[in-house]
Amino acid sequence: MSNKHFFYFRPRHFVLAIAIFCVLTIIIAGKKVNNIPLAEKGNYILTEVNEINLDKEGITFLFFYRKDSELCQKMRYNIEQLDAENLHGIHFYAMDIEENTEYYYKYNISGIPNLLIFNGEVEKKRVMGIVSTNNLEKIVNRVKAY
Repeated sequence: MSNKHFFYFRPRHFVLAIAIFCVLTIIIAGKKVNNIPLAEKGNYILTEVNEINLDKEGITFLFFYRKDSELCQKMRYNIEQLDAENLHGIHFYAMDIEENTEYYYKYNISGIPNLLIFNGEVEKKRVMGIVSTNNLEKIVNRVKAY
């Protein structure tokens, strides 16, 4: 006698898997974000600007944020942790979107924190949300290799 028992995936299995994935993602991401400290007032990498004049050549990182956003302060902290020796020739600017709404619309910013990376006047990369310092260093190295 053969025992032919087949297992079939039912829709409820997929719904359960998606629900578990979402819950675990929220829990893990929440723990990682809570471990990031807030940015200190005296940073040395980001320069506050109210107007943007992109160089014809060179790399520019433009960080859009809101002053009252805790997530923006945490992303700013991660940016400030970058190794300054690796950043020669790269300009880092920060812009408050509430004070400079025209740039918010000009660059089509869909959410904050948001980091736009330009090579000359051409946008090369857009990073939204909180990114770890290690990943920011990888992004800097990739952009420098262009």
